[in-house]
Amino acid sequence: MAIYTKNGDKGFTRLADGNGVSKSDLRIDAMGDIDELNAHLGLLNTRLSDPLHAKVLGIQASLFVLGAHVACDSTDFLGNMKLLELHDIVALEGLIDEMDDVLTPMRVFILPGGHETIALAQVCRTVCRRAERSLIRWVQAEEKEEAFQISIAFLNRLSDYLFMMCRYLHHLLGIPEIPWNSGR
Repeated sequence: MAIYTKNGDKGFTRLADGNGVSKSDLRIDAMGDIDELNAHLGLLNTRLSDPLHAKVLGIQASLFVLGAHVACDSTDFLGNMKLLELHDIVALEGLIDEMDDVLTPMRVFILPGGHETIALAQVCRTVCRRAERSLIRWVQAEEKEEAFQISIAFLNRLSDYLFMMCRYLHHLLGIPEIPWNSGR
């Protein structure tokens, strides 16, 4: 089977369940931003070692589940695939708390950077925020709030996790956080 179908040459694409949609559709924006987040996480993960590496792989798998959910009009098409659930959010909160337990309290805003791996994690965090906003726009436009409530919360918590990962990486690598100086 060829990777190219030429169907997209006129601005349309097919969803996972075969339904056609314009590439300018809000759903496609959400799917693309989730996919981009996953790609950035993959790049970040080339720099991480366990246990962070394994945790990010699990998050990437969850993002594939979320992308599949967004890509289908019919939950029947998803078959036995489990959608994101509350325990996925609770798991992220547990990971956040584990990192927070070893960090000093944050007293000022910090600037992204200090090390390439930390900067990559900050990029992941900002792409995650964009994916969350894209998903919310589509969900609200299609009135699917109930079906995607957990997914939206998952992305929100994931961006918190990625922020804490940045702080944790500063700690692990022994690189001081860069405080924001409001007076410049």
